Amino acid sequence: MPVLDHAAVRALFPHTAAQTYLNHAATGVYSTRVVDALEADIADRHGRAVDNFAQVLPQTEAALDRLARSLGTVRDRVEFTANTTEALSVLAEGLDWQPGDRIALPACEFPANVYPFLHLERKGVGVDFIPHRDGTFSLDDVAAVLTPRTRLVTVSWVQFLSGFRVDVAALADLVHAHGALLAVDAVQGHGVLQLDAVRSGVDFLAGGAQKWWMGPQGIGYLYLTEAVQERITPRAGWLNVPVKWDDFFAYDLRFHPDARRFRLGTLNHMGALGFGAALKQVEDFGPYAIEAHVLGLSRRLRENLDRLGLACYGSDDEAHASGIVTFRHPRPDALVEALASERITVSARNRLVRVSPTWTNTDDDLARMLDAVQRFG
Repeated sequence: MPVLDHAAVRALFPHTAAQTYLNHAATGVYSTRVVDALEADIADRHGRAVDNFAQVLPQTEAALDRLARSLGTVRDRVEFTANTTEALSVLAEGLDWQPGDRIALPACEFPANVYPFLHLERKGVGVDFIPHRDGTFSLDDVAAVLTPRTRLVTVSWVQFLSGFRVDVAALADLVHAHGALLAVDAVQGHGVLQLDAVRSGVDFLAGGAQKWWMGPQGIGYLYLTEAVQERITPRAGWLNVPVKWDDFFAYDLRFHPDARRFRLGTLNHMGALGFGAALKQVEDFGPYAIEAHVLGLSRRLRENLDRLGLACYGSDDEAHASGIVTFRHPRPDALVEALASERITVSARNRLVRVSPTWTNTDDDLARMLDAVQRFG
């Protein structure tokens, strides 16, 4: 099994010397590589080059190439967006919905994967909620809500609260057998867990850089198959059509033949450059070593919480594990504040305590948090 060089990792993340940050399901921490990429762009825009549009384009394309590789696809199938929600809205607002169409989604989803689809009720589209138990659900639960009018099933690959990781390939088989599309919100898994979107049968995927990738906020992305792309009507901008740089008056509204048709205008280039640095560092340290390390941390965390008599929320099945571990506590807000006073960062969500370590963390970090939890009582 591949292993991480922890000394090399923590040298890139100086915050690890001063605090125990275990809240990557909220937002990740910058490495020195990401900071260097952001500062280089700031220096250019501050006067070194100022208009560095042409210089950064190859770097943003390189980032998109890396993003595509992480999903088992090619650059033509991916594009940057402002965030995960915007990516989901491309799908929600772009399909040709008819009154009576239905969408199925779990009743434990983060609002970003709910509101873009509830908003379609104005077009006569109905939403069927898949029942859950402590943020988990089965394929049978999904099948029970599907109808002949179900056109889309949209789920988080990893649930934001329970950390429940869906078997995407099995779900895709079920959804496709019912003649529907499968959309996946990957923001709580992609960056530390491995997903081949093509082999898994995903039709549409949305994600963001700011959590497990540990990149900047305000930069997201989408992946979609060519077949789904042809069913989505894009909004019109100026960069999602071939630009005639020598004649801007030669108006010709023909969208790019690939996922570039969803780029309306100028990118958040700084975000894309920082994301590119984050993508490269994952490649450099090894995606599978990162996944093994994160799953090991979450397994040991669940075991030790059980030893302390603190019940976890979600599934204890390793096949559905992720980097998120959430547990019950009688005073969740007070506990989170007490940990923060010791420079240990976790979060309270829905009256539960959520812990989300990543590949910058070690067993010593978990031990420090668990010791503080035990002392709190």
